[in-house]
Amino acid sequence: MHQRLNASRIKKSTQLAHSTGRELWLSDDHGAYGMGRLVLRISPGGARRFYYRPLRAAGQSKAVPLGLYSRIKQIGYLTLSQARKQASNLGVSLENSPIVDGGEIATPTPTPPAIAPPADNPRPATTEPSNLSLIQMCRSYARHLKDTGKSSAREVEQLLERFVAPSELANQPARQITPIAFTNFLREVISESSGRTAGKVRSYLHAAYARAQSAQLNPSAPKSQLDYGIESNPISGIDSLAQYQTARTRYLRDGEFKEIWRRIQSKTKPTIAKRGLRLCILLGGQRAEQVVSIKVAHVDLEAGTILLFDGKGRRVTPRQHLLPLLPHAMEEVRWLVNYAKSAHSSYLLPGSRQDTALNAESISKEVLRIRRELEAEGLCAEHFEFSDFRRTIETKLASLGVSKDHRAQLQSHGLSGVQNKHYDRHDYMREKRDALALWEKYLSTLTEDLPSIAS
Repeated sequence: MHQRLNASRIKKSTQLAHSTGRELWLSDDHGAYGMGRLVLRISPGGARRFYYRPLRAAGQSKAVPLGLYSRIKQIGYLTLSQARKQASNLGVSLENSPIVDGGEIATPTPTPPAIAPPADNPRPATTEPSNLSLIQMCRSYARHLKDTGKSSAREVEQLLERFVAPSELANQPARQITPIAFTNFLREVISESSGRTAGKVRSYLHAAYARAQSAQLNPSAPKSQLDYGIESNPISGIDSLAQYQTARTRYLRDGEFKEIWRRIQSKTKPTIAKRGLRLCILLGGQRAEQVVSIKVAHVDLEAGTILLFDGKGRRVTPRQHLLPLLPHAMEEVRWLVNYAKSAHSSYLLPGSRQDTALNAESISKEVLRIRRELEAEGLCAEHFEFSDFRRTIETKLASLGVSKDHRAQLQSHGLSGVQNKHYDRHDYMREKRDALALWEKYLSTLTEDLPSIAS
């Protein structure tokens, strides 16, 4: 038996969808018999969208999307009364629509354009762009990032699979989706997750379209990229959601960092994730994505160096980032090399499956675990995350007298200018070694009363 929709029912059903992790469809009993129903789809993440579902085709006709639900009037959303009015108008307009075989509501067939007579010298027939879908284009873009060693590849793939793949746009031809459709889609992402996440999804979609569009004028692009037929980027005109993308400024004070570092150092048998976190810090605040990608072959214990590959930004080829190993880092790396060999892994930080690398997310989860410990003990007044370590370390190095240029060389950032790209061939190993020596000395003062932990 159908029930009439109301704000209370919608709220309770939203909570139920979230707690069970299952999608719910609510039907409204408002309307005349035989003219269809107003329904509301509630996703587990909390996104709520109205649809009009015709009844005349015995359940075989497609539901027509109307818009997102809001309890109060606001631009881009529908209140319950507004949705009922739209559904009623749509029901009346479809009442006299003819039904074709299979139960689908027929739509007018456009008159085909007149065929021009053949020219004296006809041009070769061109291949029409295929209707490759949005999700196919997105997955191609994610594979491209992975193949070129971009550190963002995993996050891009995860967000596109989480939000684009299950959406109504996923299987539509990428070249036909309008900016309005994408705007409505991003509203759902904001409702289901956050504005910051929606901003990232928008950015990745823009990049995927830009790559497909640029293929038209790129002789080296594979033929498969040309098949999308992308002539314009529908994301370009959509607001960038910059208000949600404020840069983090959090850095850890000496007391906070001391508590964190002592926890990282304290256990005699730390997990591989904790060792990965420790190595990121010992190497002067390196990115987790790059540290987990280090292979045993990139370590030279005799020379005392470790090689990372920085694929961040628009680099076609990842930048080689060679670092010296100071005593504490050398001790850590030596243990990891022996462990990786015993596990028959080519990666310095082995993953759970054979010959795979540790997931960088595991390092972030280790930071989360430590943060919760500190919060429970009242030792941390403000949230922190892994990315704040890099900022904290650079801030501390600055206070220890390390110059801005040498900090940039150590952390591999801000090195994309013409001077660095074409003219500066100095390897800065001495400067990086001096900076890491200061850093290890500082870390030692935080745990002077703790035993060695690399065993």
